Amino acid sequence: MREHQRALPREQRAPKFTDRHGRAVPLATYIIIGLTTLVYGLQWAGQLIPGFPDIYQLFLYSPLHTSAVALEMQALTGQNLFQPWRMLTSALVHSMGSPIHLVLNMAVLWMIGRQIEQFLGAAKFVAIYVLSALGGAVAVLFLAAPNSAVVGASGAVYGLFAALWMIGRRMGADTRGITVLIVINFAFSFLGAGISWQGHLGGFLTGLGASVPALIADRKQRTSVTTPETRKALHRRTWLGLVVVAVVLIALTVIGALLIDAQSVLAR
Repeated sequence: MREHQRALPREQRAPKFTDRHGRAVPLATYIIIGLTTLVYGLQWAGQLIPGFPDIYQLFLYSPLHTSAVALEMQALTGQNLFQPWRMLTSALVHSMGSPIHLVLNMAVLWMIGRQIEQFLGAAKFVAIYVLSALGGAVAVLFLAAPNSAVVGASGAVYGLFAALWMIGRRMGADTRGITVLIVINFAFSFLGAGISWQGHLGGFLTGLGASVPALIADRKQRTSVTTPETRKALHRRTWLGLVVVAVVLIALTVIGALLIDAQSVLAR
């Protein structure tokens, strides 16, 4: 990881936030880490304080939350069982039985998130993080058991792995270190017990796709003379590409919801 960090260029854009020494502050990375850690504290509050909401149960995601079954039950009982926002909120909660789950995800986010944010800017960095979390949930919807439940920012983190790998390839950096790290992590994902390899895979693939628009714009800026107007056009195209990724994920969610009915749940 350290070798790869040195291989990536340090100064890609003028930072918007700097400390008193003029060094770039990856504010979005720190906010995500702080927010996720805060939610973990609220999870424990829900377990220890009587009457406090059970954040873990409110935020976790199961394919049943985005399924035809939930819609049918909602129509019969009047309860709001169809809760697609859990596809994103599940990235904020982590395993109560193993704090290392949170620690590892936040440590990786701290290590690689700062570089990606510096290269892409805070807004695009957050967009890729959120889309990767959503992509991980979409993969769980299609590939995991309908009544399974997942938590954690791992899908989003794997999306950042993909983005870092793409940036390194684009800049001609030595990507062997990050490639080995990705392979090792996927090996643990597929071989380890209780690990959602579906979420990891979906997050990684989404991170690859979401990185493409930003890297295409960066390549055009570096290989041709640009004006403020052309830079604005490239900026709009980048966001258009990210919107397309989001639309594809939403469309897949709708398809996945239609594929899960009461019969498929009982079959599992």
